[in-house]
Amino acid sequence: MYKFILTRLIILIMSVNISLFASDEWVFEKSFRLGYQYHKVEEKEHSIVALGKRVHIETPSIYGLSLGGTVSTSIGNGKEGFDGVPFFDEENRDYLSISEAYLRWTIADTTIVLGRQTFDTPFADSDDIGMVANSFEAITIVDKSIEDTTLFLGHIQRWSGVDSPTPSQFTDVNTDNGMQIVGVEYSGIKNTEILGYFYNLPQNMWMSYLEANYLYDTDDFSYGVGVQYVYQKYDNKDTSSIYGLYGLWEIKSIGITNTLSYNRTKGIPADNLFGGGAFFTNAEHNTLKEAGADGNTILYNITWDASTIGADGLEIHIDMDAHHGKGYSSEYDVGVTYEYNDKLDFSMIYSHIDDNDESFENLRVFGNYRF
Repeated sequence: MYKFILTRLIILIMSVNISLFASDEWVFEKSFRLGYQYHKVEEKEHSIVALGKRVHIETPSIYGLSLGGTVSTSIGNGKEGFDGVPFFDEENRDYLSISEAYLRWTIADTTIVLGRQTFDTPFADSDDIGMVANSFEAITIVDKSIEDTTLFLGHIQRWSGVDSPTPSQFTDVNTDNGMQIVGVEYSGIKNTEILGYFYNLPQNMWMSYLEANYLYDTDDFSYGVGVQYVYQKYDNKDTSSIYGLYGLWEIKSIGITNTLSYNRTKGIPADNLFGGGAFFTNAEHNTLKEAGADGNTILYNITWDASTIGADGLEIHIDMDAHHGKGYSSEYDVGVTYEYNDKLDFSMIYSHIDDNDESFENLRVFGNYRF
């Protein structure tokens, strides 16, 4: 019944005459995404093309209450047996999803959202790497009433999108037990950000996450360091302790930023949970999880901001990643993003993975137009 009511509300809102959206109080956003992907495993090659559309609407706020929803689609030439990043549903077919359908209530510095929604926490996030990002059926509370502090509370019941088992349908998180999240982010110390999150999956596992980042910034250069600690414990007593460290340095006159990151796992393999994961060394495809039990990973990134030579909106980055654990594997990525204006942008990411189990190449190209 809950799902039916929310679906009918979104259809009703979207059927209202477009002239109503002339009011500044309405949110009405539309976008198209054109995606191309090439994937090669040994001698097996596939390429696919997809066209996605996203329509997002949110009503004016009345006494702090508003309704919102998003319809997302992906259509194209999906191919059975395609092993790359999912562009279509679990059977590589076109699909349409009501990816958001929520009631939002804002009271002073506190916002409560009930229903299908998108949010980003370290181990439950949108991870927008394909055609349709992850979204969650949940109730979330975000409070900013304490200075320099953001509190996050959430109960997540279902999810869908690029990382989920069935991208086109909402499926259970942790069967019927769901997942609870408690998080706090603090920025009251100069140049420093501290965050801590706790994830509870009843009758399965729980996880704590701590991260601290320091960034010193001047007109000519910047440098920073970060540390992270993750503890994952399962009901069968298996545990994993993960340590992370990174350092970055930027020379602004030439637009170059270098980052060197390291993660180490003690115990069973690390788990990214519901999204791309927060480990410092996670690359486009290989993550710390793939390093296995007692594994470690090192990642070097160099990013060039081409606005230093007058090419505003153009950025190029290279990642080089190496895993040691269950076996040796490596990945390098070359990425290009170009923001033509606030309505049109392009991106490309090429990855080459050399692995004892399965080596492959992957190329994804996207064009986004918002209006």
